[in-house]
Amino acid sequence: MAAGSNGLFSVDSDAHLQKLAASMFPTPAQLPVELVRAALKRKATTVAVEIRRSRLAFTDDGEAIAAGTWHELACALDGGSRPADRERAIAALQATAAPGIGLLAVLLPGATTIHVESPGRDNRPAMRVTSGRVDGSVPAAGTWGTRIVIRRRGGPVTSETKLLRELCAAAPGAITLNGRKIAGQPVLRRTLVQQSVEVGSERGAAMVAIPARGDICRIWLLDQGIPWQVWTSASWHGLVFDAALESAAPATAREFNLLAAAAGRLYQWLAEHYASFPAPYQERIEELIFKKVKAAGDLRLLSAFAPFRLWRSQQRLNLEDVRRKVEAAPLYALPHDGDPARFLGSHQEALLLTPRQRDFLLNHAGLALVTPPAAMERQNRLSQLAARLRGGAARLAWRLPRRRLQALDMAVLDDGEVRLCREMELFARIQRHPAPGIEMAVAMISGRGLAPCAGRPGPRGVALFLRRRHPLVRAAVRSVACDRANAELAFTALVPARFLTGGRR
Repeated sequence: MAAGSNGLFSVDSDAHLQKLAASMFPTPAQLPVELVRAALKRKATTVAVEIRRSRLAFTDDGEAIAAGTWHELACALDGGSRPADRERAIAALQATAAPGIGLLAVLLPGATTIHVESPGRDNRPAMRVTSGRVDGSVPAAGTWGTRIVIRRRGGPVTSETKLLRELCAAAPGAITLNGRKIAGQPVLRRTLVQQSVEVGSERGAAMVAIPARGDICRIWLLDQGIPWQVWTSASWHGLVFDAALESAAPATAREFNLLAAAAGRLYQWLAEHYASFPAPYQERIEELIFKKVKAAGDLRLLSAFAPFRLWRSQQRLNLEDVRRKVEAAPLYALPHDGDPARFLGSHQEALLLTPRQRDFLLNHAGLALVTPPAAMERQNRLSQLAARLRGGAARLAWRLPRRRLQALDMAVLDDGEVRLCREMELFARIQRHPAPGIEMAVAMISGRGLAPCAGRPGPRGVALFLRRRHPLVRAAVRSVACDRANAELAFTALVPARFLTGGRR
């Protein structure tokens, strides 16, 4: 192979390098990372990297390049060597550096001069490659470690520095880039929880984590703590996890099963500690666990997972708790950020559910939760006004001097007013208001007044007089006309608590 006038090697050699790099890396900008990896394999504890547009320099304190590797590198870089010898040298260097390409990474696209010195104990001369020729007689400037300097016509500095910072962040040792130390970070980032797991004596420990977002599994294969390949797949039997494994080969089926088992234990831990996470992370945990249960089912996981919140209670329920409550009595399902008092009476139970929780309980678990009628949801203004008046104006009106109240004849009332009176009487009888054995009669009177109603002793119990033109009474008439089930809401809004105890408080 003859040297070319526009570069270090002939077209054939450049094509070989490009093919080699393309088969190993997504971009040639990753080649500087390979030289850092090669230094770490020589047990370097510090690696200094300088990346400029026309110059790259690598200095490490590791062991000297082995004699055999040194001769193979010289042969591979020498354009005057026989093609067969160069091919054998390239193959040997690649085999030694697997899964990367090691010192072959000095063959950067556009390189014009390569200087390598690694004197070792024998104070070996440096190697300088210019115009496809190797000069092995250059005196070494240092006496320890290895130094590589590559001059080139120009290179993708931004991409090279970015990849070096990202991929070498978890590598052992102190690595500096252009005079600044690369900040150390774990390989698995943005996770909910992670743990170390043993996968075999040869491989050592792997890291398994549950990601804070995403729905695929990733297994990062590392060499010297630097990723060289990532394997991805859809969720595994409903599990979504990340893993990092120091390995020169993909994970075996046995190793993958160990990683998946560790991820399952992390799911169990998340289910048990769900309540200790902030709200955004709770949503992510719900997403993961519900998907896992839908995909494969897991009774142990469901037993530990209690995300369902009961109205007026600090208690969190798991699926079995919710199922028991549904079987015992009607259980309402309301939005997690809603106001149950707008829809329900004080004696009713309700779950405050996120959309994901609601979908899981109704569509996957098949629970018969009760949704409040739309007519009840339209009573917002009625409920809010009632809450304000019950505490103040109603008590004030109750203390005003009593006067004789004259009930209006039912003949002058419209159908909605008659229905309201009858439904409130029926509700009072069922709920035993104001007390067992005491009946309540409901009638209408003229006037507006401060309070929507007044009460007096009656012939068979107590009488409740509704002020016909009061805004709350008129709203209650419309509400019960829409749905007779709203009689409970009307009763709660119109009748003061003092009256329900027979005036004894």
